[in-house]
Amino acid sequence: MSKVRAVGLIVLLLALSVVLSGCAPVMEDGVPMPPMWIRPLALPIAAAISFFNDRVLAPLGIASIGLSIILVTILLKLLLYPLTKKQLDSMRKMQELQPQMKEIQEKYGKDREKLAQKQMELYREAGVNPAMGCLPILLQMPILFAFYFALLALGPKLQEPFLWIPNLAFPEYFAGMSWLTPLTLSHLLSPQVLPYLWLPILYVVSQIALQRMSQAANPTALPGSTNTMMMLMPLMFGYITLLVPSGLTLYWVTSNILQIIQQGLTTGWAGLIPGAKPAQPAPAATKGSAPKATPAPSSASATAANPKGSAAEPAAAKAAPAPEMSAGRRRKLRKKKR
Repeated sequence: MSKVRAVGLIVLLLALSVVLSGCAPVMEDGVPMPPMWIRPLALPIAAAISFFNDRVLAPLGIASIGLSIILVTILLKLLLYPLTKKQLDSMRKMQELQPQMKEIQEKYGKDREKLAQKQMELYREAGVNPAMGCLPILLQMPILFAFYFALLALGPKLQEPFLWIPNLAFPEYFAGMSWLTPLTLSHLLSPQVLPYLWLPILYVVSQIALQRMSQAANPTALPGSTNTMMMLMPLMFGYITLLVPSGLTLYWVTSNILQIIQQGLTTGWAGLIPGAKPAQPAPAATKGSAPKATPAPSSASATAANPKGSAAEPAAAKAAPAPEMSAGRRRKLRKKKR
């Protein structure tokens, strides 16, 4: 995983912590509404969830807010697919540059400034933009915030079960982690708590899988502090899933699973499946590659291309240098001349 992508995830974590801790929804007629700064994005998401539930699934007899959340997540992924494709293509190109990148690191590893300069030159020559790994993450931030407030705007509609989850609105807003206390094994395994722990666990597992696949596709060495932060990132985000409604964690897990599928089909399944290797790109001609040898034309094709070939052949024979004679034959020729 590139350093730019790592910084993007850190920024996302910090921004998410600030928003969820300090931006309360606006109460209107007893119903929590999104703040004005995110309302233009949150209300359409809430309307889309209600549309899928009331107009699409209900006539089929399978009305479900949980399934509607999954369908809206798929719809958002389709809308963001062009940017996601650019991100994955950028990762694949950076994967192709790994041999040259390792040579640069071995040559300029001690000179950080020179190393960064040579890396940027390599990216520029290959037409790779490292910032593309960060752009989709930054765009997901407002969508994540909007989804959070959209679920709050659904109000009582969200308070329904889905699969093993008794209530998609739990944990409630401002409840914090009080629902996990006391932190005893019997309480955590109780029917009131355990069903709500499976989604956070699935999220952490899916985030670790995504991180491993990204590192396998782009094994660029990161500084020690950044590498440690990336190892702790899934646990930090997993902690946040214990503070938000299960409906938001369902969106997050679904989004990660779709991202794993997209990334696996583009850059390979290395890092996720033991023994799998990153997708090997088709060999491309480089500046230093030697041109392919052109096969010599056959005699028939040469004659067809040059009708005067019969007259040209004796001239070519005369111009060709005579084969070198052996020393014995030269002595015989000298004796004859005498």
